[in-house]
Amino acid sequence: MTEASAQKTISLAEINGRIDELQAQRDGALARCAKIAGEKAEAIDLVHILRAEVDRLTARLNDRGGPAPAVAPNDPETPLAPAGAGATAH
Repeated sequence: MTEASAQKTISLAEINGRIDELQAQRDGALARCAKIAGEKAEAIDLVHILRAEVDRLTARLNDRGGPAPAVAPNDPETPLAPAGAGATAH
């Protein structure tokens, strides 16, 4: 048996069917790529918004003289609330 006779002959209809199948796969992949690109662009926009908000808050902290201390002072004479802040009932 020769190599040519061992190969299966493919009809034109089978070739066209396979082409249609590959085009459908390509179209699906392109749609997924477009969706991912949109999600990535949205994420990048959110990063820019968050970076701008961090910059804005950093500027406000710098204008106030820096962040408040993270730990309350140990001095018992130091009030826990700023002067003029009233207690609120819940």
